[in-house]
Amino acid sequence: MIEHDIALAQKLVAIPSVNPRLGDDPAIIGEHRLADFLSNYLNNLGFAVDRHEMTPGRPNLVASYGPQMPRKTFLFEAHLDTQGIHNMTVPPFAGILSNEGRLYGRGACDMKGPMASALSALEPDRLARLAEAGVRVLFIGAIGEETGNIGATQLAGLGIGADEAIVLEPTDLNIVHAHKGVAWFEVECFGVAVHGSNPGLGINAIEGAAAWIAEMKSALDALPLEHPSLGKPTLNIGRIRGGSSINIVPERCVLEVDRRMVPGEKAEEILDHARAIAERLVKHGLLRAASIESIESGAPFETGVDSSLIRRLTEACRDEKTEPRVEGASWYSDAGPLSKTCGQIAVFGPGSIRQAHTADEYISVQELQTGTRILRRLLDRLAGEGT
Repeated sequence: MIEHDIALAQKLVAIPSVNPRLGDDPAIIGEHRLADFLSNYLNNLGFAVDRHEMTPGRPNLVASYGPQMPRKTFLFEAHLDTQGIHNMTVPPFAGILSNEGRLYGRGACDMKGPMASALSALEPDRLARLAEAGVRVLFIGAIGEETGNIGATQLAGLGIGADEAIVLEPTDLNIVHAHKGVAWFEVECFGVAVHGSNPGLGINAIEGAAAWIAEMKSALDALPLEHPSLGKPTLNIGRIRGGSSINIVPERCVLEVDRRMVPGEKAEEILDHARAIAERLVKHGLLRAASIESIESGAPFETGVDSSLIRRLTEACRDEKTEPRVEGASWYSDAGPLSKTCGQIAVFGPGSIRQAHTADEYISVQELQTGTRILRRLLDRLAGEGT
């Protein structure tokens, strides 16, 4: 007989929820089918379920269980969307269990496997003990994580949060207590076009953009910032477009920039600094004009390694003979926007980020079940603190 958490993970994988920006087949795109399933599942456990559809056809789910005036609120957050299925080498929605102890399918690792672990930990007796201990439990299913943390940002904007939260992601059962923030922006540089045989008569927008990159990198290297878990902030020029012909001095060049932030930095301040460098280049004649516009930004998050959540989660892992690393991450997650409304956050779950988004995405059945047992231990410890 297949254990509940594995059977549930199979059901979740079988429900297509491809992010609408990553697919074009109406039969598989959108999070609404998974939101419907989770609404029924959680409602049957006694949760009060609300849907917040701020993006048409794409509902965020917020389910709650426990006292209205709680001693503490605890939140599990899972994103509902998955990557697309192009070029997959396994059936994306079959939920196949292999003889090697793997569950295959789109979302098996990122992140329907971790979701199944958390849902399987929310058993009726455990929920009753948590309520008796004064703990209100929330379960959030958020849209659009794969293309910009849309749902988590929407819900944080509504003030939805908790005292403690676990954002479910495949972390190899290690505990991510901090990750970098992100500032994506576009830099548009303008020059003066002339014939390529007389470049001195014009202003080369590509060369001006290169000067902007050099100054940004130099300023970043000079920053006295280095986080103990996250290291230094970084800058990556992800795309560049410019010029019209080999024999024309380019009049325009556009950069798309990925700036990763450590705690203490703010996207607004980074953009102001980027604009100041561009203005200086214009003043010195290296550009005719420049504009900088934000594409997307997300705050970093950090929960102290000695916080009650990190301590309790570490102890729950050790209860299951697992010694987790408490670490930082350079990638971004829904923990960023939710850090504005949650007192303490950790990112945690079974599965490896190396398997996320792959052509043969899978999760180890053994690790998924270990994750379930750890989350049960975590909730039991939380209930025990209030009795």
